[in-house]
Amino acid sequence: MHWFVLLAVLLIVSYYFILKSKSTTMKKCFSFLSLIFFLLIISVFWSDKVINISLILPFLLGISGIILGWFGIKSDLRISLIGLNILALVFYLIVFLMATVGFQEP
Repeated sequence: MHWFVLLAVLLIVSYYFILKSKSTTMKKCFSFLSLIFFLLIISVFWSDKVINISLILPFLLGISGIILGWFGIKSDLRISLIGLNILALVFYLIVFLMATVGFQEP
């Protein structure tokens, strides 16, 4: 069910904000990939499929999402994509540090 929600958000946001914009195709692709990387980071909290591959993968996805968002469409969408990727990356960093350092027994 959660994959359906992610797919619906991806399709709605990408259609209204990315595909309908008057930008070059490369900038649209960069913005779309940044949105996909953000949704993959968010999916970590619903499913362990990404974490089973590697614990470092969400960090790489977040950094890639920030970089691709920077090269994306110049508007409020750029600020939104970079901000969302940063927030997801910081939240995952907090959860990662709590899990690796905080839950150790003395």
